[in-house]
Amino acid sequence: MDFVLTFEEMDGIFDARHVDVEKIEEDPEGVNDASMDGRNFAVAGGVAKSVVDVIHQRYPDKEIKVANAEGLKECRKLLTMAKAGKYNGYLLEGMACPGGCVAGAGTMQPIKKSQASVNLYASKARHKTSNETEHVKELDKLVD
Repeated sequence: MDFVLTFEEMDGIFDARHVDVEKIEEDPEGVNDASMDGRNFAVAGGVAKSVVDVIHQRYPDKEIKVANAEGLKECRKLLTMAKAGKYNGYLLEGMACPGGCVAGAGTMQPIKKSQASVNLYASKARHKTSNETEHVKELDKLVD
């Protein structure tokens, strides 16, 4: 890794440019129209949950087995177990940072507080899954 930009440094950039993130409105054209699941990607378990939700939407009776890991040590353990055949047929999600990306290097607040902020943001989404967003409808045109 050659360069890292921490949350603290990003906050400093915003301060220097007088950007108040809280006052930035959603893009009316829908660029920020991410689904609830999409907005929760940064929280541990969020990526797998998104995949499971879409599968359940399309195939309600389908069972999806999921295994999650947080932190590099746990991720390594998960992959070792998978290689040994312990998770055949599972969806595996590994987050290098405990708590997920919201708790990445340079995070300035406790993991639970970061997760709560992301969950609050996600709860304001107009769609639950990515299948319901306008962007997916556009992507569907590519495969028709």
